[in-house]
Amino acid sequence: MTLGSLQAIVASSTWQLIVLRSGRFVAQPLMKHTLLPWLACPTCHAALKEETRVERDGEIEEGSLLCGGCGAVFPITEGIPRFVASDEYASSFGHQWNRYAELQLDSRNGTRFSEERFRSITEWTREDLCGKLVLDVGCGSGRFAEIALADGAEVIALDLSRAVDACRRNLRAHPKLHVIQASIYDLPFRDGLFDVVYSIGVIQHTPDPHQAVQRIAAKVALNGRIGLWIYELSWKALVGTVGFKYLLRPMTRRCSISTIERWAAFLERLCRPITRWGRRHGLLGKIAMRMLPVSCAHLQSIPLSETDFQEWVRLDTFDMYSPAHDHPQTFRRVRGWLVDAGFRPDPRHPHGGISITATRLGERAVENP
Repeated sequence: MTLGSLQAIVASSTWQLIVLRSGRFVAQPLMKHTLLPWLACPTCHAALKEETRVERDGEIEEGSLLCGGCGAVFPITEGIPRFVASDEYASSFGHQWNRYAELQLDSRNGTRFSEERFRSITEWTREDLCGKLVLDVGCGSGRFAEIALADGAEVIALDLSRAVDACRRNLRAHPKLHVIQASIYDLPFRDGLFDVVYSIGVIQHTPDPHQAVQRIAAKVALNGRIGLWIYELSWKALVGTVGFKYLLRPMTRRCSISTIERWAAFLERLCRPITRWGRRHGLLGKIAMRMLPVSCAHLQSIPLSETDFQEWVRLDTFDMYSPAHDHPQTFRRVRGWLVDAGFRPDPRHPHGGISITATRLGERAVENP
């Protein structure tokens, strides 16, 4: 029997096993019982009770979460509590993060790009996260959850889409990881639970960004921290790569996922001679890359292999043209939302786009500040 056929058998097994590159089998982590006290019904906010059907090594593989208030039932499938029936408006993200599952992980590509971006956006250090309960809203395949876990945080990684499956596969080695599929508008936690909440590159892709910020802000504990990165509404949206995006999105957003994926691959191949030249020519090369209809200039100085660079350009170009929603904001508006929600915003961070962190005001401090 070949390794490929063995992988196919494993993929269909009820025992959620995966095959590593070495050919060894390891079990994927499932829902931990320790997650339950942090969960609440997203509808009525009552406590949930677990009903386990399949358990392995003390973790829940298949079962249900039952609401003691309204009687709602939420399935646990493949070890992940699922509070939504479908990907809804985020189906393109579910596709891209399973298609390019490992590409952006620092542990996979050999760079520190994701860590450096996380630090630049939030200006948080390891000490800010170590020992904290952290919520990653819109976790994708887990590139930033990997950073928070390495900093010693207990991380609940949440996404509306099937990206949660990629996140769980990628970060399976971390005992402090919990993965949930749920909507940003109906978060299954009580208010004021988390020491730290962040959402990077997600808010602009929701139907109502203001409401999305309100919903996640409510989950931050008194004196807890929130970190956001959101597309910025500015003159830059009219020129270069971003200009191409908003020029072509009225057409591409009506296309199927497979069509947009072929479109992104075509554009990457078309622009490849320029991106190869641009990677070697400093500022002039970066300016040239910013004028292309593919998302690539931000990757210019990252020490990626040529194959990984091409894949990443295809990924980010797909990400640019495929989302159902794309609602850039202004810094002043987002800052106002946080002030209205009872937060004290920090001075603006220099990272591009809207990079903003804030502290929830309150009389008592969180434990272990």
